[in-house]
Amino acid sequence: MSIVISLVLFAAAIAYVEWRLKSVNRSNDEADKHADSYFATKKEMKDYVGKTAKQRELDLQTINDRIASIEQRLFFSNDTKPKAPVEQIQPVTKKDVFFFKWPNEEGAFDDAEREPVATENTYYEFHLTSPTEAEFRFKTISETQLSKANNSSKKYIERACTFSTAKSSHYTCQPGKAVLKNGLWVITQKAIIEYQ
Repeated sequence: MSIVISLVLFAAAIAYVEWRLKSVNRSNDEADKHADSYFATKKEMKDYVGKTAKQRELDLQTINDRIASIEQRLFFSNDTKPKAPVEQIQPVTKKDVFFFKWPNEEGAFDDAEREPVATENTYYEFHLTSPTEAEFRFKTISETQLSKANNSSKKYIERACTFSTAKSSHYTCQPGKAVLKNGLWVITQKAIIEYQ
């Protein structure tokens, strides 16, 4: 009896071992399938990246060819056009804002003496409203400069501005108007200074 039990147990053990081997083989087959699928996908990706890189190079070459063609056409078209006079290519333009020291005794500013920026020596800021018309303001950049103008107001202020209150170190200015005639900015309306 014990021999029969031993044989049955031995047969069961062999059946279990065979079943496990088949199970391991099935797992290996599935792993192989997945590996094959992975490597196939990887190869497809490499092929796609290679094709994309080649396409990018072709697109870049096409763009460079088009740029060269356009540059060549521009070169030849510019060569055949008659040259415009220098005045037409780069017209001399005056800035919309400029500065003057003070007006002459007749109350006009010489356009040849305009300054591009405000300095300690400029007292008037002009803003063009048209090529021959401008608004202007009395404008100082320091208390020292204002004190100098207040002490000699007939020269620095009264030729171009009016004021009704006592002079002080603080002021506001309503703009005056001027027109350009024969190289002079002639005042048509004085600016109004309000001291505070």
